[in-house]
Amino acid sequence: MGTDSWKGHVNGILYGIQFDRVLDDSVVTRVVDGVIAGLYPGDRAETRDALDQALRYSGPLNDQAETHHSEDDIRSFFRRLSAALATPPSS
Repeated sequence: MGTDSWKGHVNGILYGIQFDRVLDDSVVTRVVDGVIAGLYPGDRAETRDALDQALRYSGPLNDQAETHHSEDDIRSFFRRLSAALATPPSS
């Protein structure tokens, strides 16, 4: 996945969380549910891959879809989101 591809995923997620005051577990759950429901491009694995690539990126993650969240908050949120997407859905 090239930079443009993962940035598209990241920007979509940032757009979806831009008005959340705190990036807590309820926001993680909402985004995971949105990925499962097809509200974000890509499936769980593709979204997780994009997040993992974003976390390895040394530049700012919200340079195109700016939010009021700090870079550290976004990276922490993406780590938790990636972990949640790696967890198999309960049946």
